[in-house]
Amino acid sequence: MPQDLPNNIIRGFSFDSKNELWTALHILIDASIESEVAAAISKENKGEDRAWYAGRAEALVTFKTILIETRNQVLDHEGRPPEVRNPSENGTQS
Repeated sequence: MPQDLPNNIIRGFSFDSKNELWTALHILIDASIESEVAAAISKENKGEDRAWYAGRAEALVTFKTILIETRNQVLDHEGRPPEVRNPSENGTQS
């Protein structure tokens, strides 16, 4: 079993690659990242507000990376190839 991962995490990340919830999760996270970045660079926001929105975007990117790395760690353990996702697969603009 992948090191340091509880059994329930391993079972939870062992789903089929076409899992609708996994796709929906990527769509939602990507849209949230785009929204936070847009707020961070908006002319309406200044100083601390920009930093706050940028920090939220970075936290979402980090969370998404953790999810993808965990999924790929489980897939590797199962002898399956890692998943490679691009924005067009997630339903967002490329």
